[in-house]
Amino acid sequence: MAGSLLLSSFKQRNFRFFLTAESLTRVGDQIEVVVLAWVILVETGQPFLLGIFAALRFVGTLIAPLYGVMMDRYDRRLLLVGGRLVSAAMAAAILLLAVIDSLQVWHLFVLSTISGLARTFSNVMREVLTADVVQPRLFANAIGLTRSATDIMHMVGPFIGGLILKWYGIAPAYVPVVIAYLGSAAAGYMLRLPQRDRAAIKTSVWRNLMEAGGYIRRSEVVLALLLMAFLVNNTALSVKDVLLPVFAHEVLEIGPDGLGRLMSSLFAGAFVGSIGVAGVTWLQRGGRFIVVSSLAWHGVFLLFAYSTWVGPSMGTLFVVGVFQSFTMVTMATLLIRVTPEEMRGRVMGARSLAVYGLPMGLLVAGAISGTLGAPIAMACNVIVGVVATLLIVGWLRRLWWAK
Repeated sequence: MAGSLLLSSFKQRNFRFFLTAESLTRVGDQIEVVVLAWVILVETGQPFLLGIFAALRFVGTLIAPLYGVMMDRYDRRLLLVGGRLVSAAMAAAILLLAVIDSLQVWHLFVLSTISGLARTFSNVMREVLTADVVQPRLFANAIGLTRSATDIMHMVGPFIGGLILKWYGIAPAYVPVVIAYLGSAAAGYMLRLPQRDRAAIKTSVWRNLMEAGGYIRRSEVVLALLLMAFLVNNTALSVKDVLLPVFAHEVLEIGPDGLGRLMSSLFAGAFVGSIGVAGVTWLQRGGRFIVVSSLAWHGVFLLFAYSTWVGPSMGTLFVVGVFQSFTMVTMATLLIRVTPEEMRGRVMGARSLAVYGLPMGLLVAGAISGTLGAPIAMACNVIVGVVATLLIVGWLRRLWWAK
């Protein structure tokens, strides 16, 4: 019975193509994360510059609400394909520059900024399309399966990227990145989405944005979920892109393949957490489950902060990954459930705007780790995350009871 529930969404043709597209995008993205983070850190020797670089990858969050408006107004399938082709083009540019031995650090900053626009677009699209490819009763299952599949890609991507970079260099490491993005675009093109009543296109973009803002202000649960999304991006998800490379390089003293193992451990735990939410109905508990998981997620990071051995560090990151998925899958499911279809694109755009907490966290983490060290930077994240979680649930109490 549990196995039947776990695989329910696979019976939907659209979900299978959607899952393929998302998985390919994630493996390409994660290879890029490891390769570029290591190259920037080694070439510059400055964690703060790595923080700036990682933040530029999320510059698209500034215009995420406009992306949401586009998804409520226009053909989502073509928008998906276009966004993935932009990512493929930027990756191909880095590959070409590396092949002709002309790649410089400033190229990576510029091209990653452009690809960051497409990355945010892809994130908004993922949240919106999940509700288009399955029935409402399967939202939690589909989101859990999508995250579990992409968690596998997060495990595979860093490992592949670290090994290829170590043994062959940046150009060969970018070949699978370009292939993955092109494959994602092809899978997205195969989607057959239902016709929608695109009422949003009958009014101005500004009116669309104002309608979304009014809805968010009136819905205490949606507002609380958006604040929680901003918080976990700022204090927890930001760890992967800056603090993990610094820990690998300066604390644990392991190479890019070691960094890949750390990231793979994190996403192995995330995979287990995602599968758990997808297949076990009592884990789909809504607001209170989000709050408890967020507190545990931050708390376990404190153990990792003061670990100096690779084995215990990997084990701790596995536990971190479990609570990460518990929090993120439940948050995405609850947000889709409580948001009406005609408003979903714009609300998910606002949800991606909350991701701007991530580049802010990257900059702060890079600055603190560069002066006081990575363990102190991570401890600061934990303290802020726990306190802010309690403040949000104390202010917007309906989140605790939301299902």
